[in-house]
Amino acid sequence: MVHKLKGFGFLVSGLVLGIIGALASIVAIVLSGVGIGLVKKAKKQH
Repeated sequence: MVHKLKGFGFLVSGLVLGIIGALASIVAIVLSGVGIGLVKKAKKQH
């Protein structure tokens, strides 16, 4: 029989939220990099 650990739900939910947060921050960094590249490209054309 497996004994449930106290606070296991918090552990799992914290892990899931941490992974989601990390992915969101990576996406934000990539999008800001793309935006900076587009701004530099637009400035060169003018």
